[in-house]
Amino acid sequence: MKENELRKHLKCHKCGKLLGESFRENGTLPFFWTLKVQRYVIDSGAVSRQQGLTMMLGGHAALAQVIGPNEEMATPVFEKPAEITLCEHCAVSNRVVIIGLVEKINRRIK
Repeated sequence: MKENELRKHLKCHKCGKLLGESFRENGTLPFFWTLKVQRYVIDSGAVSRQQGLTMMLGGHAALAQVIGPNEEMATPVFEKPAEITLCEHCAVSNRVVIIGLVEKINRRIK
């Protein structure tokens, strides 16, 4: 990770501390985690079409996958995934609620 990428991940999204500060306070090694989280919605029409083709072919799902249109079965809800940064202490010792962190990030973007 280059310097300009690292600057995007200076703070932990859980505890709000700078990563260096967290490492010193918690006595952890300078590890941190980045997560990309994307929310999807299933396209029920595409799933129904694929299931219908599978049924027409006698339940052979593998054959239906090969001869089917290979369309998207799920589409992302957000334009781009949310990027979450966690210090080692928060990632390992605390229960992290991903949805809450994503909401916090989305509020900052708006």
